[in-house]
Amino acid sequence: MRKGDTQEIRRLNRRAILGHLRRGPLTRAELSRLTGLAKSAVSRLVDELLQEGLLEEGAFTSPPVGRPGTLLHLRPRARFALGAEVGVEGTVLLALDWRGEVLWTLEWRHAPQAGPKERLERLWQEVLPRAQGALGLGFTLPGVVVGLRLLKAPNLGWEDLDLKPFLAPLPFPVLPENDAKASALSEVFFHGEANLAYLVLSTGLGVGVVAEGRLLRGTGGAAGEVGHWLGSGETLCACGRRGCLERELGLGSLLARYQALGGKAGDWDALHALAREGDPLALQVIRQLGEALGRFVANLAVAYDPARVVVGGKAAELFPLLEEPLRQALEAHAFLPTHRSLPVHPSAYGHLAAAVGGASLFLARFFELGGLWAESPRRNGGRYEEVAFGDRHGIGA
Repeated sequence: MRKGDTQEIRRLNRRAILGHLRRGPLTRAELSRLTGLAKSAVSRLVDELLQEGLLEEGAFTSPPVGRPGTLLHLRPRARFALGAEVGVEGTVLLALDWRGEVLWTLEWRHAPQAGPKERLERLWQEVLPRAQGALGLGFTLPGVVVGLRLLKAPNLGWEDLDLKPFLAPLPFPVLPENDAKASALSEVFFHGEANLAYLVLSTGLGVGVVAEGRLLRGTGGAAGEVGHWLGSGETLCACGRRGCLERELGLGSLLARYQALGGKAGDWDALHALAREGDPLALQVIRQLGEALGRFVANLAVAYDPARVVVGGKAAELFPLLEEPLRQALEAHAFLPTHRSLPVHPSAYGHLAAAVGGASLFLARFFELGGLWAESPRRNGGRYEEVAFGDRHGIGA
């Protein structure tokens, strides 16, 4: 057996142990049974993980059958990653630990005309003092991202943007990604979904689709840009075309409809606050949005047939008001009987979900590597090339 093969087996076995412990605390004996590894092998690997500070020992168990054992836990905050969403109206930055706990958040708004240099330099200013010990920074953008290039982000007004020069000041791994795709990947990481549609609805509309456990990207990276499906309307979209779906469903359009009906709220937050207080006009336009979303989810069900739909972006915080009309419209317009009861839930992270998705890109890779983050492809026989960092600004070769 080659040394590289031995190291890969070690990585896979460590990954199996960490994966089982992600579901809850276990003893060494239980890990041996679940992984199929010899008890001596489990003990050796567990000792490694304890020494590295990834695990900690907890309560002593006395089962009715078998020997007593000590429960092992993933150590809280043992590893963390930074995640950011560079959105249309502002930026969210957070730290996420490897158990999914948000450690801290920062949010700030941008001037509408702020360009990529201004927005990213501000992000780096906030990141650098807080990056010590982070696995990396994943940041999301509301547009088509392929590698280190942003092909098109209509609501930001950015097109064919090479991101690599902006990343040069950062001395640690950085990865850009589309907001909906990163959010979908985080659902896979935290919940193990095989068929999922993750709907991001804020200023714009996008969907990240996971089918048979794989994220759909498409030939040019535009899979999921459903906000730019063409409908029958004539409203001009930020992309330059008329009739794009996000002109009907985006929260900016929701606010415009509300104001056209005589509503006094000047921004989305004020509209949301009025709706929570029971303002009839605010509730009316939100109900109309819920009905439109229900029809849209019925279309998603036909296009992708997901097992679950997750609603993220600012709409996640509106979900208690959207849910009833959404479900009524979905039931009325479903193509298959099973689609009538398709599970639709808000993201547990609310408007932080896209930034959580950015951080989870690194956390998922850490688990994939069995926690062997610092070990180079050369040390491990060259077999890590598909998952290790090729350089400090991207994952994989």
